[in-house]
Amino acid sequence: MFTSLLFAAGSGLLPGLPAPSPAAWLFLLVQGLYGLLTLLLWAAWRRIPVPAGADVPAKRPFFSVVVAARDEAGHLPDLLRGLARQDYPPDAFEVLIVDDHSTDDTARVVAEAAAGVAFPVRLLRLADSLPASAPGRNYKKKAIEYGVQSARGEWIALTDGDCRVPPGWLAALAGCAGREGVRMVSGPVAFDGERSAFEKMQTVEFASLIGSGAATLHLGLPTMCNAANLAFARAAFVAVDGYAGTADTATGDDLFLMHKLHVRYPGGVVFLKSPGCVVYTAAKETWGAFYQQRKRWASKWNLYQDWRVSALAVAVFAANLALPAGLAGYLLGGLAPGWLLGGAAARFGLEFAFLRDVLRFLGRGRRVKWILPVQVVYAWYVVFFAIIAQKRGYVWKGRKLY
Repeated sequence: MFTSLLFAAGSGLLPGLPAPSPAAWLFLLVQGLYGLLTLLLWAAWRRIPVPAGADVPAKRPFFSVVVAARDEAGHLPDLLRGLARQDYPPDAFEVLIVDDHSTDDTARVVAEAAAGVAFPVRLLRLADSLPASAPGRNYKKKAIEYGVQSARGEWIALTDGDCRVPPGWLAALAGCAGREGVRMVSGPVAFDGERSAFEKMQTVEFASLIGSGAATLHLGLPTMCNAANLAFARAAFVAVDGYAGTADTATGDDLFLMHKLHVRYPGGVVFLKSPGCVVYTAAKETWGAFYQQRKRWASKWNLYQDWRVSALAVAVFAANLALPAGLAGYLLGGLAPGWLLGGAAARFGLEFAFLRDVLRFLGRGRRVKWILPVQVVYAWYVVFFAIIAQKRGYVWKGRKLY
């Protein structure tokens, strides 16, 4: 598609369009390269194998499900009910809720739930290991480390207190964990229960992150994963010294660990493309909550230790910056509207095809119609948060972090 467009531009085969100016050539080149990247990710996504079922190994791994929870009393009952419905023997997993200095009834909720389930549930208080007044900003990482240190399982499964896990979650993770050489399993996450247009658009945007993270991991260049659905071998966590090297950052408890394990165990980090393993959570209801979350996510890009991942982040930023820059070029008379619309339409077509496949896999096929509205605002969104993330500081779980 892009090759044809560029050929037509160079040979004057598109009637009614002036010869492309240098600005038009630059715009088409950037959009073309981004389109080829999208095509590569789409192809990689389609090549990720989908397990026929939960191929649980004969020797089931014992899982320790570690949940770092802060003020999640309202959500933990749903999570624990989902864990109680697992298609996995209750004597083959335990649940550790690490209470990160909660100010609500988290402890009571966990105690009540523990009395009514067949698997062990333990409440760990991070305050016993890390006082609330302790300097630093890495509370979640400390909570996960505390859970790993206290765990009995050979495999650690992470999720969040505001998530809902499907019945086949642990069985699917076990099937993947049983493969030769696998040390970490990244699972799919999606939003559900959306009501407003704002929340539905978040579902599309979040699906793009899940799909891109899965595709780049399949290509051998891990970029993103999500701690709402993540599992790793406890021995591998110990072997890479956990979060050492990134312990002072308040975010990145998922992807920086993935990068370390990928370096230590090439090919040992995989994405589990199983529909029965999708973990669901809720989109942000307000702009303020969305702003703080996305600023926290965007603040990680310059902490990547693999230059290729950093280069990819810069390339994506440049491609999205090209759209508002192209609009400015049109308004200033340096870019014909045909080249602006043609380049953008070709790019959007590939993005639509990729996102449609990801949304359908995640069980969010009804949100396909929201892809176009997201594409209209996405470039502005990327540029905005890339700039705003340079200003340090955001609020997470009631804490001001830097």
